[in-house]
Order: sequence, then structure tokens, then C-alpha cells
Amino acid sequence: MNTAPTNPELIDRLAAEYVLGTLRGAARRRFERWRATSTPVDQRCGFWEERLTALLRDVKPVRPPAHVWRGIRERIAPSTPTTRRSVIRNLALAASVLLVVVLAALWYRREFVPERATEVATITAPTGAIWQVEVFARAGQPPRLSVRAGARAVRPAGHDYELWALPQGGKPVSLGVLPYQEAMLHRQLSTPEQGALSRSTQLAVSLEPPGGSPTGQPTGAIVFIVPLQRAG
Repeated sequence: MNTAPTNPELIDRLAAEYVLGTLRGAARRRFERWRATSTPVDQRCGFWEERLTALLRDVKPVRPPAHVWRGIRERIAPSTPTTRRSVIRNLALAASVLLVVVLAALWYRREFVPERATEVATITAPTGAIWQVEVFARAGQPPRLSVRAGARAVRPAGHDYELWALPQGGKPVSLGVLPYQEAMLHRQLSTPEQGALSRSTQLAVSLEPPGGSPTGQPTGAIVFIVPLQRAG
């Protein structure tokens, strides 16, 4: 396959393997070419780089027992005296082993504790443009917003479409500018956004200046209002 794939699930899986380092050889070189030419591929790589870096910050260092260090030294140089250089080399090896273990744990967490959509909404325009909105949650992590644009989702001339949560009894809360033409938006939700969504049964889309509303509230026409449904 010389051209980048268009299947979102395949792109997501390959991007995760690429960032983790488990994608090797010719497959990795081919994926690097795709990333340089495909916005969806580059976006998913950026998402996993940000996501895994954040997880690594939460991993607390663990001091291995003394017999582990002795075992490592014995396997590397069982009959030679320990020198400063060999100690440094052993420490570097141990650090590499620890990094592999951490990355393997993160990979296991992603594969076997998958995210699940908690809320979903579909925005359909008379022109055929469509956006699929999903809110994902995983235990111990902030919820994440995912918006996938259809092929007919085109930026309006001189404007942007902006997505809003409509909390009951409160003001609209922006969820960001919508993507266009099969692009995807992925980002973590802030605490105010989470609170607004938890009190919302509808989402709205407004017509705004390029880059979104300058006031934090809708300034243009509300062009769509759709139900926000709990995922079954």
C-alpha cells in the first residue's frame, strides 16, 4: 500500500504502534511517509504522542531489589571486576529494560482496557455534510472528545462552524471548531466542558468568525441543534 489508509480504526492502531515503537522495519518507514503526506495520520500520531507522554508522567519509579542488580551484573560480566564504565553500562541497560516494561504496560492498557463512548451525537446538514461526535471515557483519565467529519463537511466561506454544549440552566460552553472533509478532532475535555456535557441533552453548531467565537459565546446564527445521547 503506497497511499495512506483512510480507515480511522486502522490509522489509529498503526499510529499507536508507531508511537510505541512496536512498528518496525519497512512498515515503519512506510508509515513515516504516510505521516508526512496525510493529515489524519499525522493527527493520530500527535494524539498518541501526547497521550502516552502524559501517562508516562504518572508512572512512579520503582527501585528494584538488590538481587536484581547483582543478577544483571553477573549475566553481563560474571567473572570480571566491576568498573565505573561497566556500572554505567549496567544502569543504562536496566533503564532500557524498565522503559520497555512501562511501554508494554501502556500497550496492554490500551489493548485490553479500551475506551468506551459515553455520549454520542450525529450532526447532519441538508447538503449531506455530517459530523459524528463521541465522548470517550477511560477509568482514571479525563474524558476525551472525538469529532469525525464526513467528506461533504466543508468550511463555510469566511467562517467556521463551532460546536457547543447546551447545559440545562446554563450558558452554552464551546467544545471547539468543527473539522472538515474527513478530518478528525481529538482532545481531552476540560473540567468546565465535562460539567457542561454532564448537564446537556443537546449540542448546537453556530456560524462563527475563522477560529471560533471571540467572546466565548455564540455570536453567529445557530445552524444546527442535535440531541446528545447516552451510548448504550
